[in-house]
Amino acid sequence: MYIKKVKINNYRNFRNFEAILQKLTVVVGENCTGKSNFFSALSLPLASNSIAYNQKKLNVSDINRESIKEFYRSIINREPEEEQLNKIPKVTITLQFVEPKNSYEKAILFNWLIKDEDEDCFKIRYDFKPKDNKEFLNTVRSLLKDSKIEDINCFTLPIEFYDYQIVSVNNEKLISFNELKNIKINHINAERDNFSDSSTMKSNSILTRLLINNLNETEKNIINQAYINFFSEIERTKTFEKIIQINEEFENITDHLKQLECIPNLPNLKNILSNITLRYGEEFLYQRGLGQRNLIYIFILFAYYKINKSTFNLCCIEEPEAHLSVNNLKLVTDFIHKSVNNSNSLLQTIISTHSPTVINKLKLSNVLVLTGEKAINLSNTSQELLNYLRKRPNFDILKLLFANKVILVEGTTEEMLINAFLTRNCSRLNNIEVISINQKGFKTFLDVWLILNKENNKKKIGIIRDFDNQHNAKNEHQQYDIKNENITVRTTTKYTLEDDFVATNNNLKSLNKLFKKNFNQDEMSKHLKSDKAEGMLLICDTLLKNEIELSLPTHIDEVIRKISC
Repeated sequence: MYIKKVKINNYRNFRNFEAILQKLTVVVGENCTGKSNFFSALSLPLASNSIAYNQKKLNVSDINRESIKEFYRSIINREPEEEQLNKIPKVTITLQFVEPKNSYEKAILFNWLIKDEDEDCFKIRYDFKPKDNKEFLNTVRSLLKDSKIEDINCFTLPIEFYDYQIVSVNNEKLISFNELKNIKINHINAERDNFSDSSTMKSNSILTRLLINNLNETEKNIINQAYINFFSEIERTKTFEKIIQINEEFENITDHLKQLECIPNLPNLKNILSNITLRYGEEFLYQRGLGQRNLIYIFILFAYYKINKSTFNLCCIEEPEAHLSVNNLKLVTDFIHKSVNNSNSLLQTIISTHSPTVINKLKLSNVLVLTGEKAINLSNTSQELLNYLRKRPNFDILKLLFANKVILVEGTTEEMLINAFLTRNCSRLNNIEVISINQKGFKTFLDVWLILNKENNKKKIGIIRDFDNQHNAKNEHQQYDIKNENITVRTTTKYTLEDDFVATNNNLKSLNKLFKKNFNQDEMSKHLKSDKAEGMLLICDTLLKNEIELSLPTHIDEVIRKISC
């Protein structure tokens, strides 16, 4: 059991948005594409078991701006009333669950069963809309009287007419808290720097729930008795006696005061346990560094999920890598990976990240890419690419996916040479990512890149490859160039980079001077191939010091020019 599909309408940056989720989903995207908004939207239809409580009644700033403008324009342009009513901005978030696996899961979802395109599915929906559409419309009309299009101000929307409800899609009936209590969300947002010492004591709230779920009745009675004894000790202190001592100056007060005694105002067990402050070693946890606190926070959270097996928990974690060192990031990523794999069917985990380490560990096939307008699943990523990432766990897949301009090359020598030329060019800033994939097969990388960027001509990718006497491979790669305006593929004229580099313009003369040789082209090519990275490092250092004049081979120069424009 888990949430399979999410539809979001008119919530913040999401106008008409749909995403397919998995039991483990890794959300990636550039800044301002809506990752945090996505997590906030997920919390609205579900019971609030979150560590950072999310208010379900929204503000005007939570309603999509364009939907408000469209509604206002319909009124100012005096469109038919039916059109105006249809364009009233309403926020809806619909969750569809996969088929439950057992009778317990069916019992949780039973009332939400619906026929959708001849298929049984389970759906609930959060609505935030006016309580009375016509009354709301009349109010807005009066607000916009004599207004012009250029006067539109989204913040004037009378939000006081709105209210929220959570309904079952199959019959539009309200869902009670009693129905929702077994489906909860825990949302760890990215802004958690002060979680240990904040007034809400977020880390302690997890510990409190862990204790309550595990204490038996005998242990609960022991805690309550200890709390009562604590107040008895307060009553015995001399300070307490001084505070409530009888004032003999006024005889008529004596009768009122002499019966005073200290008794505990017994709170429930949750309130007693919530006063616990965590210590880590010889310090309070809040005195530890942010990374250490984040580490402990995530460990405690998954311990809670392991014990709490009676409810469906949606665990949303924003940027688990926040503040973590390299070693702790590896530890946390492995912990999340194994915890998710070992969890029961009532836990679904969604993680957002900017870390290639997290993505590579939790698999590219689990990735959901947010572009701001739509969500793209990489669940069909080829096994060849997945195997490549397993062999190179530090490969930065995010640079490939999101760089505006990227060049893929086969090896480190091409990467070093191109970066040196780009850095030496003082007339413009270097905004091109050069990535060495250490193999000849570019097709799988291009296929993934195209999933995101095929229709986006602002994004460009260049491929620089060696000929290696492989005519068929050259033609296959060239087809990507022919069929896509934002892809440029170029191949060496000769066998490899070194051969073309030496043969370009006066490069041979400059290289002989640099290496103090008197080679012909073939000899210099062999020398560069034998020396590889060490020789290229010398070339690049000399280039950056402007101590040598060299030209890029034509195939590299063409790629740089094409993706730079």
